[in-house]
Amino acid sequence: MRYRDVLIHTDASLGRDFAHLKSFPPIRRHIDLSNQIWIGPLDGEVAKLVLTTCDKRTWGTIPHVRMSHQLYAFVRESSDPDGTYDWDNDHRLEATVAISKLVHPTSAGLVYAARLRFADSGALDEIYPAVVRGISAEVFLSPERERNWLVDADAELLRELVPLLPLPLPPRIHNAFWHHEYAAKTYYLDHKWTLVCTGLEALVHTDRVRNTAQFTRRVPVLASELGLNLSEAEAAEAYDMRSRLAHGASFIATGSTQAPSSSQVHLYDRIEDVLRHAILRGMRNSAFGDIFRDDDNIRKRWPI
Repeated sequence: MRYRDVLIHTDASLGRDFAHLKSFPPIRRHIDLSNQIWIGPLDGEVAKLVLTTCDKRTWGTIPHVRMSHQLYAFVRESSDPDGTYDWDNDHRLEATVAISKLVHPTSAGLVYAARLRFADSGALDEIYPAVVRGISAEVFLSPERERNWLVDADAELLRELVPLLPLPLPPRIHNAFWHHEYAAKTYYLDHKWTLVCTGLEALVHTDRVRNTAQFTRRVPVLASELGLNLSEAEAAEAYDMRSRLAHGASFIATGSTQAPSSSQVHLYDRIEDVLRHAILRGMRNSAFGDIFRDDDNIRKRWPI
């Protein structure tokens, strides 16, 4: 028997704007990321079967019309999985997708995740949808993100890290990575904001006093090292919002029709970018990652 654990990323969120799709085409070829995991389009008919199997269906006479199609898939090959129904039991494929969102933010989630079993003849035999508990199967992308897919260059960067899974990360980077991924799977900006700020605090917070200063002074300098722009005033605004949200003093949107402002969404995207770039550099550069193994290293690197 041969098995494939797959996670399909679809075009569901593209809407009618295909300009970026033409300028920056998504991955359209098989690219090996490790000896087991690859990224690229599945066979068209196989992809349709996976999407149909994982789609929520309604009982009745209304015909089922699928509104999304595959862009590409994350795939893990296996000949002897630990359990027939236990999709990605050691989370390596899921970790690959999580790292991919550090490389470039996308809405790739677990909605269309399944295990495929193939007969000895090579024919597709059965499809088992992944059972997801405890987290959202969906990933929610900022409306200001224009490209919701990976390109070939993104896959080439992934090839550096996927063969090393599980990555031996310093605890601070591991914790920041977890908060980044959980923020991606959270819909409301109020909660995404606090999770991203907590992820940044996981990287730079060292002492029980001067909590605000540790964030507002260290995060902008960290951003500058990563080639990003975030002023101390913007960091202070982000941390003040985080505090009001975390302590239940307010919500970002307080009315039934009031949405977050474009400036709030823009600031959120910028602090999220600082977090994901810092985690990614810590994964790729051991010297940078080692800064986060010791509080004194952080104090010396980014004094307040």
